[in-house]
Amino acid sequence: MKLQENESHIEAKGEEKMKLRGSLTEHAYRGELKSSKYYLFNDPSMSRFLDIIRTTFPTMNTAHILFWTPDQSEDIISFLINTDTVIKIELDRYDEAIEQIVDVYPIKSYLKGLSKIYQIKIAVAIDLAKNDKNTY
Repeated sequence: MKLQENESHIEAKGEEKMKLRGSLTEHAYRGELKSSKYYLFNDPSMSRFLDIIRTTFPTMNTAHILFWTPDQSEDIISFLINTDTVIKIELDRYDEAIEQIVDVYPIKSYLKGLSKIYQIKIAVAIDLAKNDKNTY
C-alpha cells in the first residue's frame, strides 16, 4: 500500500481519501494537537518521553501527541514523529527502573483499521507537522 500525503488530504492507495475540510472536529483536533505539542516540548513531566523520542529519532523535526491512555501505574502515549512515523511508548509512572516499552510503526501501517475519526485526527497532525516552522 502506497501512502500519499499532502496538505489537504492523506490517501492510502486503493482506499478512500481523507480530506481536510475545515470542520469543527478538525478545528478541535488542531487546537488539541498544538496544545499537546507545546506540553510535550515544555513540561518537565514529559522529559522521559521526549528523551526516548530523541534517542529513537535523532533527526526528529517535530512531534505531536496523538493518543494518551493513562493506566493505574503507567502512561501509554502514541506520538506522530515528523509526518511518517508513529511511536507508542509505555512508561511506568512511579518506577523509572522498570523498562519502557517502545513500538514504532510506519504511518501507513498505523492507519490500517483505525476509525474515520482517528484518521481525521492523524490527517490534521500530519498537516500540522508539514507546516511546522519550529524544529526541535
